[in-house]
Amino acid sequence: MKDAVRRYLREALLKLVSVQRCTFAQQVVTASPVRDADLIVQTWAGIVIYIHLVDEPIKPPKLRRIVEHATNAGISTLFLADRRLLPRPGERVPADRWFVALAALASNWLYTYRLTSAGPALRPVQFISVNRLEVEARDAADMPVAHLRHFRLDVRHRAVKGYWMLADFEPEHDARAHYRRPETGAPPGWTRPPGDGRAAAPPAPDSRLDGYYALLGLAREASRDEVKAAFRRLAFALHPDVSDLPKDEAEARFKALNEAYEQIKSANSWG
Repeated sequence: MKDAVRRYLREALLKLVSVQRCTFAQQVVTASPVRDADLIVQTWAGIVIYIHLVDEPIKPPKLRRIVEHATNAGISTLFLADRRLLPRPGERVPADRWFVALAALASNWLYTYRLTSAGPALRPVQFISVNRLEVEARDAADMPVAHLRHFRLDVRHRAVKGYWMLADFEPEHDARAHYRRPETGAPPGWTRPPGDGRAAAPPAPDSRLDGYYALLGLAREASRDEVKAAFRRLAFALHPDVSDLPKDEAEARFKALNEAYEQIKSANSWG
């Protein structure tokens, strides 16, 4: 099943206008000492996203190392879990289970995959706290791969706590804080709340400049010192002479990083 899902995802992602390349992990070295990604996506903005298809439980310490290693290299991470590994819809389980930490990396929503008579399908599953010790699984409807978004998320779950570079299938212009899950069970980002929630939704970003900021793991509001510090940290990690990435990939990433830094300086007239 995993191979079928990988092929399905690759075909769907290559149809997105933001995606330049989508590569199977066997064709390149992912340079992860923890777990190799199943798919490697590169966008036209120079963003690299590692997609992991989880077909067996991942202990939270290992999960943290995966996202930490990727974030330190300026790479976003997206996880999808085999639906068979998770509780049935409506089932209550202890809040310390491994998949609860995995869902915390997506604001308590976890993308899952399964095989249907029509082929592979993706379905978000939400974990709702019912008390201090238990969570309840709630399935949303199957969803298409129509968007690919990358972002920074401040994760508070103690097992995977940190400020990580992550990705999901939400529209790039949506902000999770301004959306709610409708009663029909559709995944987050598909329905706007009424009233103030609609007014608070941000305008569509300048995707190219936002892409440069995202490459540095920063928001548009970042200060000059923050931009410089992020550039130096990533430049040290990605320089072809020291990077663990394949030389061609390291050179491409380092070139994209320099371009992002120069474009951000130019846009802000920092000189």
